[in-house]
Amino acid sequence: MKYSLSLGILLLALLIAGPSTARYTAAASTQKPTAGSDTSTEEVRQALERFYRAYAGWVAASYNEHPEKPALPLDKATRRKVEKAVAETDGDPLIRAQDFNKRSLPTIRVEHVEGEWYAIAYLATYENRCVVIPVRATMRNGQLEITDITLP
Repeated sequence: MKYSLSLGILLLALLIAGPSTARYTAAASTQKPTAGSDTSTEEVRQALERFYRAYAGWVAASYNEHPEKPALPLDKATRRKVEKAVAETDGDPLIRAQDFNKRSLPTIRVEHVEGEWYAIAYLATYENRCVVIPVRATMRNGQLEITDITLP
C-alpha cells in the first residue's frame, strides 16, 4: 500500500509539473512568496485532511445515519467546475467516485506537492487501488479554500 501511495503521489507531481498547468504557472509567476510559508503549507495540509475525512465520512454514511454535510470550501469557479462534472458523470470529483467505503477513511492522506498544490490520496477498498486527487488550496481569513481540482 505504501508503494502504491508513493507511486501515486510521484505520478501526481509529474502531472502537475507538466505543461498542463499553465493556469498555475501564470498565477504563480504573479504571486509573491509569503513569510512563514512552511507554517501555512502545513496549516492548509491539515485543513484539507480534516475536510476530506469529514466529507468522505459524510459520503460513506448509510441511509439510517444522518450526519451533517460539511460545507464545501470551494471558490466560485471550482464550485461551477465540480457541479458541471457531477452533472456530466454522475460521480463526485472531490473523491473521484460515486460512493465511499468507510474502510477507506483511515487511508486518507494529504501531501504538499508544490506551491498551492496538494495531493489527496486514499486506498479505494472496492477496487483495491490508490486514488490520487490533485487540488490547489489556500487559507483565506483562516478558512480553507479549494481554488482548483483536476478532473480525471
